[in-house]
Amino acid sequence: MKSRALLLSLICCGLAFSQISCSRPKGKVVKDKVPLSPVTGTVMIDSEPAQNVIVDCVPLTAIAEIRPQFGTSFRGVTAHDGTFSMSTYARGDGIPYGEYAVLFRRLEQRPSGEKDLLGGQYSDVQKPLMKIKVVEGEDLDLGEITLKQPANAGK
Repeated sequence: MKSRALLLSLICCGLAFSQISCSRPKGKVVKDKVPLSPVTGTVMIDSEPAQNVIVDCVPLTAIAEIRPQFGTSFRGVTAHDGTFSMSTYARGDGIPYGEYAVLFRRLEQRPSGEKDLLGGQYSDVQKPLMKIKVVEGEDLDLGEITLKQPANAGK
């Protein structure tokens, strides 16, 4: 009888702990989220889908959301097929409405630091390859974006 009561108590405690652990939110919860609009596209380098290209949208005007944890830009990274979706709170959820310069980098880790395999030619906010306007509630597909790898990229 005693062992049955002990077993029942252990089961109840286990259920209580599982309820507590399951009810906690995973990761940091962001309150007061602003509306986002999906921004997607496909990056091609020399006519081939480009994986691991960092796509940054840098605000050119006031935007609906400015928080220190976002830094100075909103980011997406291309998949194996060159596609990307911009992110704010969660992967691929979109970005706040506003005007942006779109920058592209393909980084390689080296002992001396990171090297942009695109030679920095698409990462100058003063001379971006493209500027976009994100409108609240409207999806924006940038289509196929063609980049060229510089001849001396691997050096």
